[in-house]
Amino acid sequence: MKRAYHDILLPDGTLQQGPIIVETDKDGHLLSWHKLQEEEPFVEWIGETFDCRKSN
Repeated sequence: MKRAYHDILLPDGTLQQGPIIVETDKDGHLLSWHKLQEEEPFVEWIGETFDCRKSN
């Protein structure tokens, strides 16, 4: 599942400003993330900050 967020809080506590695309599995576990460079298909806009520490 791909979702877009304003920012991402990394496991070490670093805040990476976005917009950010976060890809998770069906249980919400983080698979990957990257900065949004251009429109991407099938991305749900959430906003807010994605906290990696809560996705494990």
